Amino acid sequence: MAVVGKTKRKIILNVTGYLFIAPLLIYFVVFQVVPVFMAFYYSFTNWSIGHSAQWIGLKNYLDLFFNRVSYPYFWKSLGTTLRFVGLAVTGTLFASLFVALLLNTDIKRSAFFRIAFFMPYVTSTVAVAAIWKWLYDPLYGLLNYLLSLIIPNFQNVAWLKEERYALAAFAVMVIWQGAGYYMMIFLARLKSIPDEYYEAARIDGANTWQSFWHVTWPMLRPATFYVLVTLFIVSFQVFDIIYILTKGLGDPNKSTLTYVLQLFNHAFRYNEMGVASAMSFILFIIIIVVTAIQFKVVPQDVE
Repeated sequence: MAVVGKTKRKIILNVTGYLFIAPLLIYFVVFQVVPVFMAFYYSFTNWSIGHSAQWIGLKNYLDLFFNRVSYPYFWKSLGTTLRFVGLAVTGTLFASLFVALLLNTDIKRSAFFRIAFFMPYVTSTVAVAAIWKWLYDPLYGLLNYLLSLIIPNFQNVAWLKEERYALAAFAVMVIWQGAGYYMMIFLARLKSIPDEYYEAARIDGANTWQSFWHVTWPMLRPATFYVLVTLFIVSFQVFDIIYILTKGLGDPNKSTLTYVLQLFNHAFRYNEMGVASAMSFILFIIIIVVTAIQFKVVPQDVE
């Protein structure tokens, strides 16, 4: 009887546990798993909202890759995204690491500066877009005003309306907004490095740069790996801030038309859900490949 009682109590505990996590499981299945499989199916159809889906096999994928008449911006948007990823990943990595090194001290008000640098990350993208739209304004923007004080005969620049500057200008916005989050990751790792390592380096005659290169940087490898993987994934999916400031057009002259923005246009501007679904899985494969390469190439462990 005791064995039966223990078994019954165990079953009750298991059922109770599953009931507690049931809402999350239902949400995950209904809103995450099912849409993924539906999108995968629709990527092989010509489905559009209001019409029934017809199976067309690999046509969407082949047209995206080879039919430049019907889809002239597929390769352009992919190239624009790759350039943006290079700018955003590099800039955010160095900016967040630099700020973390500056704040890794016991100076007064360091907590205030940590919060100040982190605030843009939790700020609404709409608010960030509004702030930077004013900063970049060609006539009344703060950036042009400051540059005019430094550079003689400076001519105002329309940062968001000139092709050679627009993509980099958006990258600066993303770096400014995201650097605070990755700064906290680097800072947490810096705080965990034992002081004995630096004392040993000083005894051996190492200067500040040598201490960083031979102590700090190797100890930051796990954090750097996480930051790089996360940054690549997030940067490939950049959408909201460019959509807000260009109204989904990727202006000027499609120079800021990123991959996800073009995916959105196919889905909701052109009502080509099948094509958009195919683009989403192409992006998924790209991210998987890039992440796998990073797992192979980027050092993850402390020596």
